[in-house]
Amino acid sequence: MSTRKAPEGPFPYPTTSEWAENLYEAITNTCAAEGVAPVPRRAVLEALAPALGRGEAKRVIERRRDGSRFLRQTAYQVEARDTDDALLLLRVELHGAATLPWPLNDRTRSDWLHPTPENLVRLEELVDQQREVAGLKIAVARAKDAQRRLAVTASLAEKDAAVAAVRDAESELAHAEKELNLREKALGWRRPLPTVRAVVEDGVPLAALSTEQVRSDVAGALQQYAVDKLRERGRQRSYDLIESLVHEGQRDSTVVVLQQVPMTGRDGSAVSPWRGFHVTGNNRGDARLQAYGLEAQQMLTGVPQSVLRLPGEEENRRLVLVGLGEILRRISTLLNAAYTVPGHELEERADRAQRIAQVPARVVVGARTPERLEESLRQLNVHDHLRGQLGYDNEDRGLGLWSTLVKAYQAKELLGELLAKEVAQDRIAASTLDVDAIADALVGARALDVLAVLLSPGDEVSPMTLRDVAIRCTTVMLFPPIPPRPENLPPRAHMPTGRYWPVVRAALQEAPWSQSNGPKAERRTEVWAAVVAQHFANRGNLLAAKSAFSARNVQFGVRPDARSLTSLMNACRQGDAAAWEILVRRHLLPGLINAPEPFITSGQGSEKSEDRKGVRRPPSNAVLALVNAYTSPPEGVTRELLCAFAESVLRAPDASAGVDGQAPGTFWAPDAHGHPRENVLADKNWFDATFPKTSAGKGKGKDVPPSDDSDGGTEEDTADDSGEVSVEVDDEIAEDALTRMTRLRAALTTQVDNSADAVATAAEQIERLLEHIQDAVRSRKEAGAEEEPPEVQKLYVKDINEIKKEWTKVVDLLDQAGAAVWEL
Repeated sequence: MSTRKAPEGPFPYPTTSEWAENLYEAITNTCAAEGVAPVPRRAVLEALAPALGRGEAKRVIERRRDGSRFLRQTAYQVEARDTDDALLLLRVELHGAATLPWPLNDRTRSDWLHPTPENLVRLEELVDQQREVAGLKIAVARAKDAQRRLAVTASLAEKDAAVAAVRDAESELAHAEKELNLREKALGWRRPLPTVRAVVEDGVPLAALSTEQVRSDVAGALQQYAVDKLRERGRQRSYDLIESLVHEGQRDSTVVVLQQVPMTGRDGSAVSPWRGFHVTGNNRGDARLQAYGLEAQQMLTGVPQSVLRLPGEEENRRLVLVGLGEILRRISTLLNAAYTVPGHELEERADRAQRIAQVPARVVVGARTPERLEESLRQLNVHDHLRGQLGYDNEDRGLGLWSTLVKAYQAKELLGELLAKEVAQDRIAASTLDVDAIADALVGARALDVLAVLLSPGDEVSPMTLRDVAIRCTTVMLFPPIPPRPENLPPRAHMPTGRYWPVVRAALQEAPWSQSNGPKAERRTEVWAAVVAQHFANRGNLLAAKSAFSARNVQFGVRPDARSLTSLMNACRQGDAAAWEILVRRHLLPGLINAPEPFITSGQGSEKSEDRKGVRRPPSNAVLALVNAYTSPPEGVTRELLCAFAESVLRAPDASAGVDGQAPGTFWAPDAHGHPRENVLADKNWFDATFPKTSAGKGKGKDVPPSDDSDGGTEEDTADDSGEVSVEVDDEIAEDALTRMTRLRAALTTQVDNSADAVATAAEQIERLLEHIQDAVRSRKEAGAEEEPPEVQKLYVKDINEIKKEWTKVVDLLDQAGAAVWEL
């Protein structure tokens, strides 16, 4: 930089190295006095001190009689004091361009994938392809420019060569863009969420975060993606946030965490810059950078010197500024000069940014349990968003509630106990589980490999089995089993719900157990669908899972089947209809909804588009048709076809490439022998044709209930070796009351599901009737035609009244059924 004195103005300059050291000493001493771990020295010197506003370092430090330095009592606060989540927050004014939006924002959580090794490889391939496309676009522009600059007198051969060069460049670009589109599809148009951990120095965790080391272009791409998704959500505001900050400044204080981002350059060199990231106020952080005319990814990976070139400095297009202190010093120098010099080229930018030259912030400088710092900040982010001004998308709200629920299980120290008992089937002790790591995996903050301990013995550790065990965990945590009703409990006495149900009720703020469970089932199912969708590259409509769980599942819980996926598949191949129903309803359903070519959709009116595949049907009907196909197979459906289809659905999300140019995760439909049928794509058209809409009438296989304690035994296990032969008697043997009761109770769940499907189908037909009549009325008015004669109208009204009478009969029967249920 120039040795000339920096111009004065509203934009602050970085703190001197002497005061930066004093600040670190004050933070360290104060953290020791408060019993919390401090931030690393580099974080203070490279991220916090350079970002402080004018005089802030001196304002927040006091020197005591013994010469030691501490933070002033009025300059900091301790959140959640006397708990493991206690945080020491330093209240300061920061440079308006010093902080970045946090990619871990829970309002955009649904736009991120789990950080599996496969997804990280796909991300690097995507970034490489983006760079190739960008280079080819430049090549096309140069070829066209060369063609335009040809002189009129150029020879025909030169003109033909220029045309050919443009054509070849455009052809290469089109091919590269097609490959880029496939790379995007492989990630479901999303990105893997960056993994963060507490910084560890000399074996001691400290109160700052660090990401996994990635290439610098990958880190920049992730930051840009986070900003793009944040801006999409920000469009829901009824006002322009940038203009609000420009004219009014920022009045409220936001929470900032110091984070290290290790990166490798294209030449192999390694850098680890420190930055402040917004835990709350992400939108404001991005809006301020826009007002400054800066890009978030450049502030992270490095700002080109040409963007912040000082007066009299020679431009160097190969120089990139990485240090935050140097970047902020140049920003303040340029804008202060523009602020005081009329007619300066940056005068408008300086004027617009002067109200946000310094902004209030609460910086995390200490933590009681640094290992859980990311989790504590995530909960702070969730709380801020669930009760914030901007609306939460349904999927993001579901993920926010899920994060709250996982935290609640941890706080009650029940997470390990529940998973060890219900998912691992008591094969391991709860005390042996790394509960914190499992919680991070379940909320998407780390890969699922830590769930391998919950797999059945002998199970292969693969993306498929880890995804399945994660779904089992999600199911049992949202629908925890409750103990049986005590025999001596009076009819209207309080029902003891066990240890897990109250945790879910408190986290989701539900009504008591005794009240209607229908709304609870819908809400929990929506959360379940949102969480499960994060394990797939493609996201289906949340409404497609609407009927996955019933009020009975809420009231009494869902116990995962003890068998592994392999055991369930073997049982299905050997004729176990109950195993097939469990496989479909609890293990296949997520893949059927979240496939690149979804097999089960929401069935709502919004799907009446020209490109909608298959027939419009309720999700429950599609599931029931697939379940019934095992015992009452439609024409052409065999057990081999069903098992091959199930296996393909389970393994499809891990496929690196699709079929015939389709998205990864697609596959050919199986034939009657279970072999792939070339050029027949397994999609909703094929699914609906193979498993057509089923009626709710009673038929073969309707009374086969899902069993939670099926042993999955083979025919060999149950064969009769007594040598006796069966005989047929003349008269039928009367069924005793106990056997009949057991059979009817077992069949009740299926009967309720069938009735619900029949009512949903009837409601759909009546909705179509109404639409038909309304369309006919509009058409008559547009055509200017006469009304139907009164006699015809009366006949229609009479028919509709007859339908209403039948519907009234249905309501009366349901009331009777509801009353009778209380005597079961």
